[in-house]
Amino acid sequence: MKHGALLTALLTAAVVAMAPAPASAQDLAGMWELSQETGRGTRTSTLSLTVDGMTLTGTVTTTRGRRGGGGGGGGPQAVAISDGKIDGSSFSFTLTRTFGDNTITQTYSGTIDGATLTGTIEGGGRGGGGQPRPFTGKRPS
Repeated sequence: MKHGALLTALLTAAVVAMAPAPASAQDLAGMWELSQETGRGTRTSTLSLTVDGMTLTGTVTTTRGRRGGGGGGGGPQAVAISDGKIDGSSFSFTLTRTFGDNTITQTYSGTIDGATLTGTIEGGGRGGGGQPRPFTGKRPS
């Protein structure tokens, strides 16, 4: 019976050792390509994150402009994130954009699972509201 108990313990330890480790806060650091589906197609942006303990800092860079990506001052615009937080595999941060006299605040929240981010963007819609919009993120190739 002692051999059976030992064999069971060894097999259990082997299975646990082979299981993928949960994503850690440090896994968030670096560059990410974010995608979100809109009524005008897929909108992409680049997210650059730095991790310090449980705090996130960084920037979101987008190319803004009219439909088709051209005109209307559509060059790359980098905006610093604020209030970045990490809780296990979950994260959140705020992005505040200024267009002339208008200020739009969006809250990003999501989770990391390996090399994938999933989450939602809230705020920033017409009148400051709007429905939460899903996004996904991956490491640049």
